[in-house]
Amino acid sequence: MPVGILASFIMILYNLVAYNHQHWKINVSIIPSLNPAFVSGVLGAFLVVTIWIFNYSYGHFWKYLLVNIVADFMFAVFPFHYLLQEKLQIYQLVSISPWERWGLFVSMSIVIYGYQLWQEEVLQPRDQDEYMG
Repeated sequence: MPVGILASFIMILYNLVAYNHQHWKINVSIIPSLNPAFVSGVLGAFLVVTIWIFNYSYGHFWKYLLVNIVADFMFAVFPFHYLLQEKLQIYQLVSISPWERWGLFVSMSIVIYGYQLWQEEVLQPRDQDEYMG
C-alpha cells in the first residue's frame, strides 16, 4: 500500500506540473474543481493497477519493468490514449507527445520500485543481537 500512495502522490504532482506546462487540456471531468490533478484517473484505475502490478511482480525487477512498459504503453500510447483522446475526446495532449508521456510513466515506475526496496530495508525488523553489541 505505501507504494500505491507514493505512486498516486507522484502522479498528482506530475499532473499539477503538466497542467502548468499545458501538457494537455481536459475536456470532460468527473470532478471539475479538481481538474489540474486529474483525480479521477489518479485515484481510480491508476492506484488499483499500480497495487496489482506490485502484488504480482514485485521481487522480480525485470518482470515488473516489462509489465510496466506494456501497461504504460497501453495507457500513454495505445489503446487507451487513442480511445480517450481521439474517440471520446476526454482530453487533448497539447505540449507533450504520447511517447514522452510513456517515458515519464516508465521512469516513475522505476522510482516507485526503488522506493519499495528502500521501505523494506527501513521497516525490516533488526536482529536483537545488533542491539546487544
